[in-house]
Amino acid sequence: MINIKKIFYYFFFIFIYYFFITAVVFFFSYISLINGKTYDWFWIKSIQKKIYFEGYRNIWQYNNNCTSFDKNLLYKPKSGECIFNNPEFKTKLKFDNFKRSSGETNKEINLNDYILVLGDSVAMGWGVNDDETFSHHLEKKINKNVYNLAVSSYGTVREIKRLKMSPYYEKSKDIIIQYHPNDLGENKELDVNKIYSKEDFDKIFENQKLKKNNIQVILGTFKSSLRLFFSDIIDKVFREKNLELIDFKIDQKYLEKVLKENLNIQEKRIIIILIVQPWQKVLNFPNKSEKLEYVLIKLDKSEFFIIDDHPNYLGHKKIADKLTNYFK
Repeated sequence: MINIKKIFYYFFFIFIYYFFITAVVFFFSYISLINGKTYDWFWIKSIQKKIYFEGYRNIWQYNNNCTSFDKNLLYKPKSGECIFNNPEFKTKLKFDNFKRSSGETNKEINLNDYILVLGDSVAMGWGVNDDETFSHHLEKKINKNVYNLAVSSYGTVREIKRLKMSPYYEKSKDIIIQYHPNDLGENKELDVNKIYSKEDFDKIFENQKLKKNNIQVILGTFKSSLRLFFSDIIDKVFREKNLELIDFKIDQKYLEKVLKENLNIQEKRIIIILIVQPWQKVLNFPNKSEKLEYVLIKLDKSEFFIIDDHPNYLGHKKIADKLTNYFK
């Protein structure tokens, strides 16, 4: 006969023991993170990543030392230098009125012969310095000016608006657009003529202040830590089945609609690049569509930050290498 009390006792003992172990691992992960230490270790990485994205991460576009209100774009980079740090990086970003600096420019380059780069935080260079972005490396490799107009969190609509507000669009021949699946929402719904109010801008800053350092975030991430142990096991055992699938067919539809309605694709060479993370799998990605060219760039795990989902300096070098070969 099964001893119910004994089973309950063992179950209770195991649960308490697991709860205690989780608490130790969680607080180790949390204390390490706030002291700038991240680890690519089983369970700990998942916990640190959860804490980071649930409220501990500094977000560039919400830093009022780096951005200012803009009625056409909601926000834009401030001219000058700004500091942007997170546990895995300490960076300085320098902007003028239209683009991010790419470090020292080769004085022998023809200033009227340039490539334009549009995109979001990846192309802008989240987590890397001015001379570590793929725009910088590409410029050095092909000996042609590469102007980085990318801005964190912009979708294609605002990327194009910023481009056409710059002095570079009319004379440009080559435009690289770094696409991200997050752009889909903006590309489907945002009116290219939308005007923003200062209240829209202020509301975003206020929401971020409320979210950060909230005790509920800490309690919520600790609760999540109890199941992250098992999630990590499942991910390792069934890695292929747990890949994030990106069906590019829908993204392509709305992306091309935005491009055809707002850019002169007959007279410009437009190259769309998609950066693929190791845990992603892309379906229905084209090589070419009418006058548009598509390039899929796969990066390795070592070419991303440990918990931040952006390419590190190695990732930017690889992107530049792939684009250099493509242009050649």
